[in-house]
Amino acid sequence: MKRKGFSLIEVLIGLLIMQIALLSFFLINESSNTQSMDAYYEFLAHSLGKEIVEFSQGMGYEWAKTYIDKPDLFPLDEWHGILASPVFSETSYFREADSFERRVSFQKVSKSGEGILIKVDIRVKDSNRASAWLTRDSISYSTIVMEKPQR
Repeated sequence: MKRKGFSLIEVLIGLLIMQIALLSFFLINESSNTQSMDAYYEFLAHSLGKEIVEFSQGMGYEWAKTYIDKPDLFPLDEWHGILASPVFSETSYFREADSFERRVSFQKVSKSGEGILIKVDIRVKDSNRASAWLTRDSISYSTIVMEKPQR
C-alpha cells in the first residue's frame, strides 16, 4: 500500500526542527544587536574622552598650566554633563552625548621636566538608553602634556 502525504508524527518532528532553527536564529540576532549597540555607545564614550585629551595636547603645556587656576571651558574635578559644558558647539556632538558625563582633572607633575597630568573619566549618567546597552561602567583616559625642553 502506497502512502500519500505525511503522518502526524512526521509533521510534528518537522515543526520541532523548524522551531529550533528559528529560535537559534532569533537568539543570534539578539546577541548581534546587543553587541553592536554596546560597540556604538563604547565608541561614543571613547570619542568624548579623547576629545579632552587631544584638545589639551593641542593647546599645550602653557595653556594647561593656566587652565588649572582658571578653568573656563569645562569644570575640573567634578562630574558634569557633556552638553552642559561642551568644549565645542553643541551641534558638533552626537545627540546621545547627553547620556554621558565626564570628570576632568589636571595635576602638575615634575620628574624630568615640568608637565601636567590630564585625566578624563567618562560614565553613563543616570538611567538611560546608553546604560541599557553599554557593558562597561566607565572609561578613563590620561595623558601628560610636557613643557617644551629648553635648548
